[in-house]
Amino acid sequence: MEDKLTIFYNKRNGRIKELCGGEQDMDWFGDEAQDYELIFDYIVVDYDAYIIENYMNMKVVENKVKIIQGDVPEKYV
Repeated sequence: MEDKLTIFYNKRNGRIKELCGGEQDMDWFGDEAQDYELIFDYIVVDYDAYIIENYMNMKVVENKVKIIQGDVPEKYV
């Protein structure tokens, strides 16, 4: 099992777009890496199953993964 998680996110709004195990960089996107660099950035964090299961309700703010309060159903807040 991986001990790190790479999170690719939209630079403008922080929304997480893709996840992958281990430590990666923009080369993850192969020959399209240069294109993706215009819109996305990435961070590497400790592996966290909660992030993987809930990434659509999270974003990256100041290089930290944060829950988006408005996207979490009220019964879970």
